[in-house]
Amino acid sequence: MKPIDVLVVGAGPAGLATAIRVRERLSAEGREATVVVIDKAFGPGYHNLSGAAFEAACLEELLPGWRTDRSILTDNVYPVKRDEMYFLLGGAAIKIPHFVVPKRMHHKSDVTISLSRLVQFMAQRAEKRGVEIYHGYSARSLIVEDGAVKGVKLADVGLDKAGEKKSNYRPGEEIRAKVTILADGTHGVLSQQFGELFGRGRNPQVYSIGIKAVVQFPGENPFGSGRVVHTLGSPAPSSVFGGGFMYSLGEKTAAVGLILGLDWKYGDLNPQREFERYRAHPFIEKLLKGSVTLATGAKTIPEGGFFSLGALTASGAIVVGDGAGFVNMEKIKGIHYAIGSGICAAETVGDAFAAADFGAAALAPYRDRLEKRGIMRELEHARNYRQSFHHGLYFGTPLSLIQSKLPMKLKTHPDATGTKPGKRLGRKDPGRMDQATFVSLTGSLHREDEPSHVTILDPAKCVECEARFSNSCIHFCPGQVYRWSGESASVVLSPSNCLHCMTCTVKCPYTNIQWVAPEGGEGPRFKAM
Repeated sequence: MKPIDVLVVGAGPAGLATAIRVRERLSAEGREATVVVIDKAFGPGYHNLSGAAFEAACLEELLPGWRTDRSILTDNVYPVKRDEMYFLLGGAAIKIPHFVVPKRMHHKSDVTISLSRLVQFMAQRAEKRGVEIYHGYSARSLIVEDGAVKGVKLADVGLDKAGEKKSNYRPGEEIRAKVTILADGTHGVLSQQFGELFGRGRNPQVYSIGIKAVVQFPGENPFGSGRVVHTLGSPAPSSVFGGGFMYSLGEKTAAVGLILGLDWKYGDLNPQREFERYRAHPFIEKLLKGSVTLATGAKTIPEGGFFSLGALTASGAIVVGDGAGFVNMEKIKGIHYAIGSGICAAETVGDAFAAADFGAAALAPYRDRLEKRGIMRELEHARNYRQSFHHGLYFGTPLSLIQSKLPMKLKTHPDATGTKPGKRLGRKDPGRMDQATFVSLTGSLHREDEPSHVTILDPAKCVECEARFSNSCIHFCPGQVYRWSGESASVVLSPSNCLHCMTCTVKCPYTNIQWVAPEGGEGPRFKAM
């Protein structure tokens, strides 16, 4: 197969921004170059989830005039008019005065959007510019030769559960390219391989899990429009980093979600159940009165920030977006960094084509461009923000206000080490939406007769985990992929439930779970998340 020119792995905002800008530049320079995007999801936006309060200036830069161009996105963009923060304590809600909230956490100049629909819009605009986008292609590994990235190898398709070839078997192809852009998202398989090969950050990357629902109000909408609400406190224990949110998405629709730091110490903490407790809080329940849940989803969020950034370039490759760790938890934002990093990558690739050089030195100016755009400056300002909360909310909140002035680097610790032996919340099921219903509303689908893309590396460790950590995987997985069987004293897998949130890859106390990309086109089908 003839090598293509630019290969982008991942059709999220970072990957599509790269493809759009590099296609425009190469076309303007009269270069007959191929720009190809592959993505493991079944369709555009199906694996993309965020809140999302969005700083839209980057989109105007990428696609000027997008607001006046009728599309799936322009009908789903809502300016923020009311921006509020509350502290939930027991059944009470205490409003935090706006002047007390740090300016970087203000949202009045933002818009609220569905990330899935943003990606659908960007995919349409990319294809109009001549970008080739192929959905349902799962990349399993990087092709690295003589220290240079040469492309990717796709997953095999057409295997049965035992790994035997079926009549429709097709071996995973190699896709080779002059330059490969890794835009595979939070804890992406390829961006993780890239970090192992070319260098990780000074701090380990750490994550939160975000649980989200989109709700509709058939009658009166008590939440209102143009409104953004963030909350701290209940139901999360004070030792757990995180908070909740509600964003209006028009006159009759809203997004509601809960973010929890995966370094929690409790073996039996179940984030989906905590989300239902959040929705049951009197303050939130009042805002949701009369609503119907339309869709649900879950995703991890890379939060380590500046000190957790690893290598961003190597010969033949650049990492962009969440895969690189471009999320600022001081602002609770990352989408505009994803698009901005994609623009920087495209400009770097354009220069590389002009020089006919795709080596490490030719791609190194990518970081300089990130500096000039202010992405690195903002991440550096928040460099100790997430670490401030290592000892809980009450110690972390005042520390977070001065974290940028601290002369030292605060450490992060792998989320897997956060779980402590014997620590249990002991909470009962809140009796609201169960996990089976939650999974069904994500639209997640996998072929039942295929090898499991989730593997327990050493089953014996699960027996030990049952005694020490309450078999934490059966609790922390929002998709109920893991179930403990007392009869066989083992963890039973249901990989068809998987939401591709990547929680299991970072939270297992024994790092005993291996996750690989399944056949292409599988997983959740987020259409409005």
